[in-house]
Amino acid sequence: MDISNLGARWVEVDLDVIKYNFEQIRELVPRPVKMLGVVKADAYGHGAVEVARVLEKLGIDMLGVTTVEEGKELREAGVTAPILVFGPFLKEDVNTIIDYCLTATIGNRESVRWLQDGLAQRGGTVKVHLKVETGMGRTGVWPRKALQVISEISAVSGLYLEGIYSHLATAMWKNKRYAQEQYAIFKNVLDNLARENINIPIKHLANSAAVLDLPHMQLDMVRVGTLLYGQYPAPELEKKIKLKDPWSLKAKVIYLRTLPAGHSVGYGRTYKAKRETKVAVLPLGFVDGLQTEPVQKPANILDLLKGIAKLVLHYLGHPLVSQPVIFPGGRGLIIGKVGMQLSMVDVTTLKGIEVGTVATVPARRTAIRPTLPVVYREEGRVKSVKVTSAAIWEKEIAVK
Repeated sequence: MDISNLGARWVEVDLDVIKYNFEQIRELVPRPVKMLGVVKADAYGHGAVEVARVLEKLGIDMLGVTTVEEGKELREAGVTAPILVFGPFLKEDVNTIIDYCLTATIGNRESVRWLQDGLAQRGGTVKVHLKVETGMGRTGVWPRKALQVISEISAVSGLYLEGIYSHLATAMWKNKRYAQEQYAIFKNVLDNLARENINIPIKHLANSAAVLDLPHMQLDMVRVGTLLYGQYPAPELEKKIKLKDPWSLKAKVIYLRTLPAGHSVGYGRTYKAKRETKVAVLPLGFVDGLQTEPVQKPANILDLLKGIAKLVLHYLGHPLVSQPVIFPGGRGLIIGKVGMQLSMVDVTTLKGIEVGTVATVPARRTAIRPTLPVVYREEGRVKSVKVTSAAIWEKEIAVK
């Protein structure tokens, strides 16, 4: 398949790497423990439909999304694997849950009533998982209310309580104290259910970090997302499993010039050439998600100091904090401020760089503009290309 007419920038996803990562994880998760593949947020920027199809072929037990709309998209694309919707749903989502055979999360008593009303009108069966709040502070029923909500679920004809789960907040930390506290709370809920002879088939707690570092929390099923996409929950976990990165952002050099020593580069003159510098211009900027990072409040003084140190190193242009742009002949560094749609790369030491040379550009995959073309590779060749027109975001929605 010819991709020469895609333009000057695109994303590539290697589906064989997704398969490889899945197989590495599966070796760490013994049978009969099930695996849920998390494909929320468009599979972390990799393409939810494409990744879900691969995982189905590999025998994934369940898929996980955050919203009902994400589940509906997968069903309309022909995905038949069980789909658990993690996030709370609204009353108006009930018909979609029923029609598209989605597994809903129960995190409050209102959601039970909404499903009860929907099933009374339409009939059928809905599988649900009960979410228990153990310390994430986000969604879920309080542990002391779990038995009561389970009783209400059991009283609704057509509701099948398939699973119960919670969400770990700090499993990626070296200090596992809080994660162990969450596990103890969840385990206490499970023990209470056992004393009442209540058997829920699928109990799950472990996320990607817990799969690697807290194997006793694997229970009946594990939820893996980050690991599937070649990312480690924490740097020290790299020694536990060997993963590959399936995602890359590509751009062609569209302009070359040589600047004299002392010449400034980009808006604000934040960079001045220390020597004669060869600069390659790439057609990517912050509108495409380049160098876009979330700004978060530091968790403690140490995190604050680390953040300040990182900013200082960025200001000094230290290579320790500068992610390189990869060219066929070596590595270049982005210099100056990234513009809205253009960025400049120092390629002085590289040979063979010309207009049209393809570079691999570092970027946060979940922040990349969704209208960039995506090339999917499988078995060493281009399998498909997804092109999303900007017009899709402008379509009118008829209001009845």
